[in-house]
Amino acid sequence: MNEATAMPRSPKELSPLHVEAVTAAVAESQRPATRRVYDVMWRQFKAWTEGEGLSSLPAEPLTVAAYIVHRDACGRSASTLSMDLRAIGHHHRAVGLPSPTTTDAVRRTAAGLRNKAITCGRAKPRQARGLTAAHLEAIRETAHLPRSGPSGRTETPEMAKRRGDMDIALVAVMRDALLRRGEAVALRWGDVDFQSDGTSRVTIRRSKTSNSSAVLYLGVHATVDLKRIRPKPPDPNARVFGFRRGGTVSYRIAAAARAAGLGDGFSGHSPRVGMAQDLTASGAGLVAIMVAGRWKSERMPAHYSRKEAVGGGAVARYYG
Repeated sequence: MNEATAMPRSPKELSPLHVEAVTAAVAESQRPATRRVYDVMWRQFKAWTEGEGLSSLPAEPLTVAAYIVHRDACGRSASTLSMDLRAIGHHHRAVGLPSPTTTDAVRRTAAGLRNKAITCGRAKPRQARGLTAAHLEAIRETAHLPRSGPSGRTETPEMAKRRGDMDIALVAVMRDALLRRGEAVALRWGDVDFQSDGTSRVTIRRSKTSNSSAVLYLGVHATVDLKRIRPKPPDPNARVFGFRRGGTVSYRIAAAARAAGLGDGFSGHSPRVGMAQDLTASGAGLVAIMVAGRWKSERMPAHYSRKEAVGGGAVARYYG
């Protein structure tokens, strides 16, 4: 039998060690934050399949469809279900297996759950909870306490101090300057001007609604918080908070709020909303708040602070 007519050899199965090595290499293609989220989602999926006596790798499409139905019944949002599917698909592709999430059955199941959420009114975006001055004080008191990460490892006191300083500065600066997430990410040390009276000014080069720059005020407390994280000497081109994505800003603020016992609902938009509410409660007019937050319309700041505005309304003034 010559080479042309020889029977093809059966492919040799890779050892678990090889599979693990490939998985680890593929995992490095994801950003660390993405990997952590995918790992959490994957562990939850594995735990559910084990409890149901089903295979997680490879997973049957019907298994994946049943899982997201289960997650929907537990109150998980459409965005969480989408992340579930991405994590499951990632872990299959990492070992050379086709993703069960791309099948028609899974896609139709996901679409049906989204439609049901819209019908039930669950898909309507929720306003971020305002992070008020009182909330900031609660974060100040708890930010330096060591936390445990997704891996179960607890921060050292030094790590907790550094992370806590960054969290406090992030929230304080975003509140005083009413920053959007992207503006906080883009802020550089060269954009910060410390004043002799203990306050400071930050320059926003461009924003979501404008390509022109704006100079914003930071009070004494936020300035002190900012100086605490300032490197010596600071690189004018370095990012103040070191983040590259707005999602990281939201994650840090939400985590800080939970650690302070404030509950859920906080995001990267919360400091901006909370300051608008505090300004309204202190008697600031809508136009002044629009200027501070660079809003082009009064609709959103009026919406954010509608409850606080009631306290200064005609009926409240009538009763003195």
